[in-house]
Amino acid sequence: MNAFFDSLAVLSFLGTVLLLFAFAALLNMVRELRAKLLQAQAAAPAAPAVRSVARFGSDDGRPTFVLVVSEHCPLCVERARHLAAVAGPDLAGHAVLLASAGHCADWVAGSEVLPVIDAALLGQLAVGATPTLVKYSADGTEEWRRVVGSDDDLDTYVAVSPSERLSA
Repeated sequence: MNAFFDSLAVLSFLGTVLLLFAFAALLNMVRELRAKLLQAQAAAPAAPAVRSVARFGSDDGRPTFVLVVSEHCPLCVERARHLAAVAGPDLAGHAVLLASAGHCADWVAGSEVLPVIDAALLGQLAVGATPTLVKYSADGTEEWRRVVGSDDDLDTYVAVSPSERLSA
C-alpha cells in the first residue's frame, strides 16, 4: 500500500512540474504579446492634444458650437430642433449642425443654424456618442465637447438666457 502512495506522490510531483512548465510557456507568450502591443502603440501616431478645424473658425471673435448628430437618433432630432429654436443673435456664438446624412439639414431648416453635411469631417472629429456639442474658439481650435442629453443641457452649454429659453 505504501508503494501505491509513493507512486501517487511521484506522479503528482511530475504533474506539478509539467504545470509549471506550461505556466512558464504561457507567461512567455503573454510577455511577447505585450511587447508587440507596446511596439504597435509606439509606432502609431499620437492623437493631437488639440484638435483644430479651420472651417469652424469665425471672423467676429465669437465661438462656434457644433452639434454632432446621427441620422437615426431620436435625441439628435430633438436637440437639433431645439438648437434651431434658440439660435440667433442672443446665442453666445455661431451654431452649426454636423451630420453625415443630407436629410438631417431639414431638422434646422429656416433657422440660423448652419447645416454641414460632411461624413469625412464627422469621422475626423471622432465623436463617441450623439448628440454631442463641440465648442470651437474663434480660431477653430476645439475647447471642449459634451454629450447633450437634454434641452436644458444644450441651453447651459450654449449659454442661452432664461428669457429666450421660455420663448423657445
